[in-house]
Amino acid sequence: MGTPVASHTWTKLADSSKQLRGKTLRTLSDLPGRAEELHVAFEGLLFDFSRQFVDAEVLRQFGEICDTNDFTGYRSAMWRGDIVNVTENRAVSHVSLRSGGDDTVATTARLERARAEKFATEVRSGAFPGATGKKFTHVVNIGIGGSDLGPAMVYRALASYASGPQCRFVSNIDPRDLDQALEGLDPQSTLIIVSSKTMSTSETMHNAARARTWLEGGLGGSALAHFAASTASPDAAVHWGVPREHVFCFAESVGGRFSVSSVIGLPLMLGLGPEVFETMLDGMATMDRHFHDEPWTANIPALHAFITVLNSTVHNMSSLAVVPYSHDLARFPAFLQQLLMESNGKSVTADGKSAAASSPVVWGEPGTNGQHAFFQLLHQGLDIIPVDFVAVVRTTSNDTAGQRMLLANLLAQAEVLALGRTLDEVLADGVGAEQAPHRVFSGNRPSSIIAIRELSPRLLGMLMAMYEHSTAVQGWLWGVNSFDQFGVEYGKVVASRNVALFDVPEGESGFSASFSKACEIAGMWMRENL
Repeated sequence: MGTPVASHTWTKLADSSKQLRGKTLRTLSDLPGRAEELHVAFEGLLFDFSRQFVDAEVLRQFGEICDTNDFTGYRSAMWRGDIVNVTENRAVSHVSLRSGGDDTVATTARLERARAEKFATEVRSGAFPGATGKKFTHVVNIGIGGSDLGPAMVYRALASYASGPQCRFVSNIDPRDLDQALEGLDPQSTLIIVSSKTMSTSETMHNAARARTWLEGGLGGSALAHFAASTASPDAAVHWGVPREHVFCFAESVGGRFSVSSVIGLPLMLGLGPEVFETMLDGMATMDRHFHDEPWTANIPALHAFITVLNSTVHNMSSLAVVPYSHDLARFPAFLQQLLMESNGKSVTADGKSAAASSPVVWGEPGTNGQHAFFQLLHQGLDIIPVDFVAVVRTTSNDTAGQRMLLANLLAQAEVLALGRTLDEVLADGVGAEQAPHRVFSGNRPSSIIAIRELSPRLLGMLMAMYEHSTAVQGWLWGVNSFDQFGVEYGKVVASRNVALFDVPEGESGFSASFSKACEIAGMWMRENL
């Protein structure tokens, strides 16, 4: 496929959007029917993009781009399990994990999920006790990237549903991460899950080996009975020492950052319960059907993707802030950082040509904390940074006054970013002429509101699937392959080589000259410590 963002239709669309930006969001907001026209609501999830540089004509042009470039065909190819990840000659199968279909991946996923859920039910009930007969009270999930970010985010987001053993998550090779996770735990009542697609990721396997030593210190030869694994490489897990009946598999065609709906969700089955996990999958499947069935101009993931690409390529906004107004969604920006940037941070198209553009930098922090940190820059900084405001309308807390304040803040920030505050308005409020310039807000800064009715397993699943499909559409628009990550993998190769270079004799360095002094000093300090 070509690159839609380099097409003639995209150029016309870009001109239309630039004209809207020139009219300003303050002017556009007064147009009758705009708010009604520029939103889509679907089963408890709302996408409001009325504060973006789009209108009905821009959306029509977007639909034309989709039709011209056969996005429907590409979507169908992904659904069928065709080779979509062309650089690795693989299908892309994460949708099959929750589809209920009868293809091989979907059928196998259901069987493995059933095995994992049976295991989780037995652990939760005490029917599957530890090696010494004690019920498992804690689960430590060891993974990194998609084997950590998705499950860790969901476990925190759905904390109010926790009903099983307490789950802790370890991803960092920094020894303090595992140290803190194991602190205060009893090996006799702790289950370790090794979550690794390949069972070869250096950080994960080093931490798993340390956890094995820790368990052996308390359980001796029974330590391996306290291990489980979620992987696409079951033989490697068994070879490492995980009992085969504790190994749960997912397909090689499921990318790590898209794998939370696979058996990578085992800690969620244990900590939250299989029923909660299944409800989350049902929510994802609901959004899958919406994405598959709806026309592009009424399709929430497609519209979100289009606006993200529009701001990045047309308006040269190279960053995207994701600000969830929900304490429980604190890890959601980190989850999206991997999903979006590892997928679409590419400099070449799927056919090996130079890419016209790629993913913006994705970052964020929960509101209202972010308001007291980086919102000064969002409002008055020289760089214009679009914002995805993620709202949870209903709270599980009994402090409804606090929830109203939270949502009032979100709406205020979106309003001020869009409308700004003119010098005349500042002066009319009685501010002196010398101080007035400091209180002017330029406005005309785009944002979207993505609201869910409540933070339930089903709606969280819908929200995650929305971003998954948005990621794919962004890749199609840029013409890049969203499903490989060679930049990550080469860094691992170099890191493995560098480990040995710390052991060279004092005063020497195997590192390149530009790094040699820093590495020489670091090596000296490490030797002193060891």
